[in-house]
Amino acid sequence: MTWTGRYVGRPFGEGKGEFTCWALLRAVYAEQLGIDLPAYGEIGAADLLRVARAMERDKDSDPWREVVEPRAFDVAVMRRRKVAGHVGVMVDANRVLHVEKATNACIEDVRDWPVRHRLVGFRRHATQ
Repeated sequence: MTWTGRYVGRPFGEGKGEFTCWALLRAVYAEQLGIDLPAYGEIGAADLLRVARAMERDKDSDPWREVVEPRAFDVAVMRRRKVAGHVGVMVDANRVLHVEKATNACIEDVRDWPVRHRLVGFRRHATQ
């Protein structure tokens, strides 16, 4: 089993054992890379506009940089509706682990339509 086995199937939500997209990313970074990402604790899962603004504000600031060719543990930034307000963590160059209200945490290929048409770009943490 790879590192993804701990996360696939986990439910969406803000309760114990549940994940929002940012909480899933934070958990992966903390548990797999030892990197503590900001909590954005004042932002709830239903507050998409504030999530999008926070992500936009921090997208090009240290420790993040944009990358064209993703690799494992890079962040995939996706649109939710028309706003870049959803994230996932890359499993490898083509697959992303993410969670949304409509589905438990899952792995999808970024080349497939459900992800490809929403993909905004990729970010890499400076410590990678």
